[in-house]
Order: sequence, then C-alpha cells, then structure tokens
Amino acid sequence: MAEKPKIGQILLIVFLVLSVGAGIFLYLGLSSEQNQRKFYERQYNKVKAEQMALQREIDELKSAKSALEGDLETSKAEAQKAADELAQEKRARETLTARISQMTQEAKTFQIQLESERQEKLTLTDELAKAKQSYRSLSNELTTLRQAKEALERRVKEMLKNRSDAIEPIVVTPPVVSGSGNTQSASSGYSSSPASSAAGKSGKVLVVNREFNFVVINLGSNDGLAPGMTITLAKENGEPLGQAEVERVYDNMAAATLVAESQMGKVREGDGVRVQY
Repeated sequence: MAEKPKIGQILLIVFLVLSVGAGIFLYLGLSSEQNQRKFYERQYNKVKAEQMALQREIDELKSAKSALEGDLETSKAEAQKAADELAQEKRARETLTARISQMTQEAKTFQIQLESERQEKLTLTDELAKAKQSYRSLSNELTTLRQAKEALERRVKEMLKNRSDAIEPIVVTPPVVSGSGNTQSASSGYSSSPASSAAGKSGKVLVVNREFNFVVINLGSNDGLAPGMTITLAKENGEPLGQAEVERVYDNMAAATLVAESQMGKVREGDGVRVQY
C-alpha cells in the first residue's frame, strides 16, 4: 500500500513537471509570437513607411515628369522656332551670298570698265601729248617755212632785180609814114609776141629747197604760167626727175612743190623744166 502513494507522487510530480514545462513552453511560444508579431509590425511599419516614401517619390517623379513634359513641349516649341529661324537665316544667308556674288561680279565689271576707261584716258593723254607735240612741230615747221618763204621771196626779188638789171632796155621806134601813105615799122632790139598758152614752154631750175621739197623756176606769169599747173623736171641728158605743181607765180619766176614720186635728191639747179598743162 505504501508503493501506491509513491506512484501517485511520481505521477503528480511528472504532471507538475509537464505542466510547468507546458507553461514554460506556452510562455515561450507566446513570447515568441509576440516578438514575431512585433517584428512583423515593425517590418510592416517599415515597409509602409518605405511605401509612403516611395509613393512620395512617385508623386515627385510624376510632378517632375509633368514638369519635364511641359519643359519638353516648351523645348520642342523653342526648337521648332529655332529651326524656323535657322531656316530663315539660311535663306537670308543664301540671298545675301547671291547678292554678294552679284555685287562682286558687278564690282569686277566696274573694275574692268574703270581699267578700260583708265587705259582709254592714258591713250587719249598720249594722243593729246602727241597732238601737242605735233602741233608744236607743225608750228615750228610753219615758222621755219614762213622764214624760208620770206628768205625765198627776198632771194627771188633780188634775182628778179638782178635779172631786170641784166636785160637790155627795149627801144621802140615810132612808125614812119611814107609819102605813099604806107606805114613802116622801125626796127627794135626785141620783138614781143605774147604766148597764148604756157603749155610746152621750157625753162630751168633756179633754186632747190630740199627741206620743204620745192623748186624755183625761171618761168612766170609773163610766160602764161599759173598756180595749179604741172611741170616736169629732167636732166640735160633727158633723164626724167619727176613732176612738180606750181603754187606761187611771179612775173618772171614761180615756186613749185615736187610730187611724192619725184626724185628730189637728184634735182639740181640748172636742170631743165617743161610746162605740161
């Protein structure tokens, strides 16, 4: 009988131990569940906070996106405006380039015209200088020719005077009337019969002027010679020397200019002269 209480005690002790163990286990389980719950609550709050922060970031990103989209639209509009302005500037530049090219071409044309006008001016200046030089030369030649003419006229007058002095005076005897009524002419040292024309008359060269290309001959107006007539010149042996045109005529002599084909270098004083027409 004494062993039954021991068994009961043992069972009681086991029961108590099991109860205590179950209590401890239950406590431990409850503590662990609370800890897990708190952990999950912390994780939930953390996730929720992160979600809220993420939502705020999303909202901010949406706002930023909206702002960026607005900026993008503005940028697109500005880019389009800039593109239009660039195209307009490009067209303006092309127009300006074409205008500059045209102005450059016009400038080249004007430069060529200016150079041509300068060349023409130089040519005219040279021609004017030559004309002035020619005028001075002609003036000098005219002065020389006048001086030569005056000297020639003086020489011709002297020659005429000398020739007049050398000619014997002509004595004219008045007609004698005979008893029968016939008139007889007295004899004279010279008989005069005026020529009807100078053509065919012969003479000689008195003066040769090679500087002004003329000669003085011993035929004049008394021989029927007149300005504009043509005379031929020849040597005594008949060698032709060319022709000359009568320009100035005096009573007993005349001045004639040699034509281009005449041999002025061979003409000498004393050469023969014959009036052609």
